[in-house]
Amino acid sequence: MTENATDRLARMLSLVPYISRRPGVGIGELAREFGVGRDQISADLDLLMVCGLPGYYPDDLIDVVLDDDGGTVSITFDAGIERPVRLTADEAQALLVALRALAQTPGLVETDAVQSALAKLAQLDRQAAESPDVVQVLPADPARELGTVRDALDRSRRLWMRYYTASRDTVTERTVDPLRVLVTDGHAYLEAYCHRARAIRHFRIDRIEAARVLDEPAQGSLWVDSAVPDRIFHPDPAVPPVELVLTGGARWVAEYYPVESVSPLAEAQPGVRVTMHAGSDEWLARLVLSLGGDAVVTNRPEVSELVADRAEQAIAAYDRS
Repeated sequence: MTENATDRLARMLSLVPYISRRPGVGIGELAREFGVGRDQISADLDLLMVCGLPGYYPDDLIDVVLDDDGGTVSITFDAGIERPVRLTADEAQALLVALRALAQTPGLVETDAVQSALAKLAQLDRQAAESPDVVQVLPADPARELGTVRDALDRSRRLWMRYYTASRDTVTERTVDPLRVLVTDGHAYLEAYCHRARAIRHFRIDRIEAARVLDEPAQGSLWVDSAVPDRIFHPDPAVPPVELVLTGGARWVAEYYPVESVSPLAEAQPGVRVTMHAGSDEWLARLVLSLGGDAVVTNRPEVSELVADRAEQAIAAYDRS
């Protein structure tokens, strides 16, 4: 399996303190401890030799000393990597908020480990310990099937699920091979190979209505992007952009959804005019309907007609009931 840069960086940062505390440690022991081959350890040490403090003069570089036969290694200058990390007040608060957000999402990570880290960080940050409610973290969207998703990931098993697709307002049954869980843009997502779409897809876990771990082993993807995207939603390029005038209680749309442009209305009309792309016209119609009279489509009459049609259907359904 191909190693990514993040995994190698983590190992190299761990190598320095490990060797510093065990001068003369054998290359073979390092390979066994870090679960890689001797050639990989040697390549890591070669790279460490050209790493160090800014300036990168010979005295600034990590000093890796190999014996004449290359069987053991010591480090005589570690460039301060073993120095304890000192967090600023802002960094400590940011880390506390992130940990509290993880603690509010049951099943996503080991809760005991998160609580332990929170307790240790609060001991170091007096302000956080004395005022734990300075920053309050709201729970993430309820995701009742998160435990089942994690179970499938941990056991590398295929997953069956019934999933609600908001952009099309449909529920489908899918069989997927789970790859990883992502938390981005305020939501938890399952990244998986979908056998229905025959491609990698992202599924919001709180929209999984039912899930079951199957007996079949999940197939790993040949390539997975290690980066976490800022946003999962990608608009359909075939759907033309729509211009909306947002007033009253609809102005939050400009901050919540990705928009291409935002401009204020005249002073006599408090509100904004936005241009945005969407996954489908049906989704746009449902959004405008949900906003009542505070959202008006100004550039696409076919969407306005669709909104009116859906409104008439809703009124007729009330009349029938």
